[in-house]
Amino acid sequence: MRKFALTFLLLLCFVVSANAAPNIVVIITDDQEDMGSMAYMRKLHSLAEQGVTFTNSFVDFSLCAPSRSSFLTGEAAHNHGVESNKAEWGGGWSAFRRTEPNDLAVWLQKAGYKTALIGKYLNGYARGKPPRQKGREYFASTVSRWLGASDSGLPRVLVPPGWDLWYAFKKIAYYDYSINEDGKFADFGHGSADYSTDVLKNRAVGFIKDQASSTTPFFMLITPRAPHSAGGEMDGAIPSPTYAEAFANAKLPLPSAFNEVDVSDKPPMVANKPRLDDAAKSQIEKSYRAELQSLQSVDDLVGAVMDELRATGKLDNTLIIYTSDNGFEYGDHRLVGKNSFYEASIKVPLIVKGPGIPQNEMRSQLVNNLDVVATIEEVAGLSPSIAPDGHSLTPVLLDSKAPWRSAILIEGGNDASGVRAATKKYVHYEDGFEELYDLTVDPYELENKIHDPGYASDVATLRGLRERLKSCTGSGCWVP
Repeated sequence: MRKFALTFLLLLCFVVSANAAPNIVVIITDDQEDMGSMAYMRKLHSLAEQGVTFTNSFVDFSLCAPSRSSFLTGEAAHNHGVESNKAEWGGGWSAFRRTEPNDLAVWLQKAGYKTALIGKYLNGYARGKPPRQKGREYFASTVSRWLGASDSGLPRVLVPPGWDLWYAFKKIAYYDYSINEDGKFADFGHGSADYSTDVLKNRAVGFIKDQASSTTPFFMLITPRAPHSAGGEMDGAIPSPTYAEAFANAKLPLPSAFNEVDVSDKPPMVANKPRLDDAAKSQIEKSYRAELQSLQSVDDLVGAVMDELRATGKLDNTLIIYTSDNGFEYGDHRLVGKNSFYEASIKVPLIVKGPGIPQNEMRSQLVNNLDVVATIEEVAGLSPSIAPDGHSLTPVLLDSKAPWRSAILIEGGNDASGVRAATKKYVHYEDGFEELYDLTVDPYELENKIHDPGYASDVATLRGLRERLKSCTGSGCWVP
């Protein structure tokens, strides 16, 4: 009864009448870990002071396209089926296209929201063979080619359903990229004004300005390139000229997991890796600094969005969510990158601000990206045709002691998955290799306890839970 009352009170703050439906702004960075980078973002700190910060926020699948597909559907990867970034491996945009007519943007638009995507969509978007056309689409593209209006002749086919403003990277980069704005392609160069995070910031501010006199609620998804590497995982991001010299003395954090000495108890993909040499360590530190530098422009984006919401009188009725599609490992367990089950890879920032949400508070409950989607669905009053695999965060946003789950599923594709509980983590790989970590005494996951007799009961329990969750749907994914 208490849980229902708390949720009802928060929903009252969001939806007093149809005209008071909250605006929703979601900012999803690319490869931002939650191991310290937020501390360098002053304007994001201001957002946190006005909302709730989650200290145990994870993603279902620590890879770009699977994670973003989960955000657009509310489903775990084993349900939406996108388990890779690459089309040739059954992933990316080509795999997600079948779901586009029935995703979050479509549901929001049907509920009366004006929708906007600004930035990165899904890996492989607009690449390869163009979509097949029929009827009016074929006629429109033929006329378009005659008039020279599009570089592909297929501009509108590349705008998914559900989006009123489509401002998406065709080529994703910091410089020398192209953007599809509602079917018209624009190319950007290498000048300081072309830095993509700043371009996205300006377009987001413009979208808010356009809504200044409107009572229609809006949903804006902003997805910058930063702090994703500009090339290989070791290359690092490209900062704007404004921040190219920032944090010159920042040192790479060196937790116990960094360049782990003994990895003999780890899966073969880790156990077979050599230790990082001095050159590699130097490059990783350089890449880490580039992350911090590139995030300064994201910080400016956060500040500009909040300032414009305030200037247009919409800040108090806007739900703002800041998070990342996955984390990133800077040398933990000899790894550089993501798509692993270790903490630096699956743990992501999450800050939520909005009407009725307490200010300057923290929550330690186990939450994930599926919960973020379920929260949006609830506060926007949506009726999605896909049952959410997550759970709305409204109870814990209101009350730090609200009853919550005890474990979440974590996935990696090819039947690799595990369970992240409050104090333990269990992982089962496709080749049968298993890991168990006691996070209370071993937060850096150095000692695999899978064969320790003292943990036999934990192994049995988590094995069974993993078997249940790896094919769960909807409320069946909830672990009390």
